[in-house]
Amino acid sequence: MNHIFFIRPQIGRGCFYLCSVNNKRSNMKRKKRDENSENWSYKNDYPISEVWGTYHYIARDIVPRLKAFKALDKHGYAPDFKDIDAWNKAIQKMIDAFELVGPNKVVYSDDYPIIYEGLDLFRKYFLNLWD
Repeated sequence: MNHIFFIRPQIGRGCFYLCSVNNKRSNMKRKKRDENSENWSYKNDYPISEVWGTYHYIARDIVPRLKAFKALDKHGYAPDFKDIDAWNKAIQKMIDAFELVGPNKVVYSDDYPIIYEGLDLFRKYFLNLWD
């Protein structure tokens, strides 16, 4: 099993700890040399359709993780929120935004405010998505 080790700062505590991440791509097939190369990106192991629509596939991978994080019995919340319920509502807005831009989704102009709000929350609180 391949692992990537990195040092992660604990925000606000001035200390670091070692983290391990499984370096295994989920739901990805690696390129085989005998497969038709026109269906694959020439610089990596991803199908070209996933490279063209990168944001769709990033959204696909983020949604289940955000849902699991929201369901987690968290010990705290981002500093701008008054309680855990407000933090969970913000996480739900992030989930809603990523669900709207997932693979095989058509984005309508009415959805843009929801998408922009959720993505802005994700950008702003990205480093607070840990417990």
